[in-house]
Amino acid sequence: MVQPVIHFDYDFSPYGQKTKLILTAAGVDYKKHDQPIVLPRKDLEALGITYRRIPLLAIGKDFYCDSSKVIDVTMSKLAKSGALITSPVDKAYEDWGANAFLEALGLIPQQALSPDFVKDRETIFPIVKRPDLKTLRPSALAGFQSRCKQVEDIFLANGGPFINGDKLSLADIHVVFGLRWAMNDLGAANDAGCGKDAFPKLWKMIESLPPAKPEVLSTDDMHTQIKESGYSADGPTGVMKDDAYGIEAGTNVTIESFDAAPGAHPQAGKLLGTSIDEVVIEVGNDGVRLHFPRIGYIVRAQ
Repeated sequence: MVQPVIHFDYDFSPYGQKTKLILTAAGVDYKKHDQPIVLPRKDLEALGITYRRIPLLAIGKDFYCDSSKVIDVTMSKLAKSGALITSPVDKAYEDWGANAFLEALGLIPQQALSPDFVKDRETIFPIVKRPDLKTLRPSALAGFQSRCKQVEDIFLANGGPFINGDKLSLADIHVVFGLRWAMNDLGAANDAGCGKDAFPKLWKMIESLPPAKPEVLSTDDMHTQIKESGYSADGPTGVMKDDAYGIEAGTNVTIESFDAAPGAHPQAGKLLGTSIDEVVIEVGNDGVRLHFPRIGYIVRAQ
């Protein structure tokens, strides 16, 4: 049985833009369910999901949390063969892009920082509460331009429009998602020194990306599809030998992000199993299973 593939995000989300782009470029047939930009997210809470970050990807009743897990399952299970070039150095490009995105947060326009937005984001992006935030933009812009120059002169040294020439790769998406978001959503494209005259190859790269336009599901349709579907994952089916957590399967646990404020938005559930690269819990009343990476998360028995 083919399980439905549903992406959960909001359009302003930079990582949501990234994972939708990967799904699209990989030739995956998927649908989208829109989420509020700030909490609460009642449609997810109804399924027992309190994990606060976006995006998430559901394949049937298996939900993948953190963009790294979304990307891994997309490339290992969903992508059409040869649709998106991969290489052993993709993780290095992923780290480069993640750092560039974090630096770009200093470009957030002051008018976007409403009290509700700041309150919602301060536990995961402390920069929004910096008392000197208004003075950061010139330095953030200078660093952003340097990042763009690296792409222009190093990553696209062969002429582009992509790192490998005419064929889009996973590395391209890792590199460009945060830069495109800063240009288009944070307004950096309007700053002197960021236009097509300054970075023609980077802009050609951005404009050559495939558009992501999945069908949008209503809340009722999303819940129906999830509740009527089955499981898609092969495992894990138990705790691996010598697991570092030291927690038995069936134990109630909480999971939270290492880089968030302590105790902020923990996800509770029953531990189902672990592998070297993921931990799986069951939540809610509908048997939904959440898959988290082990890197970047704290797992505690309750």
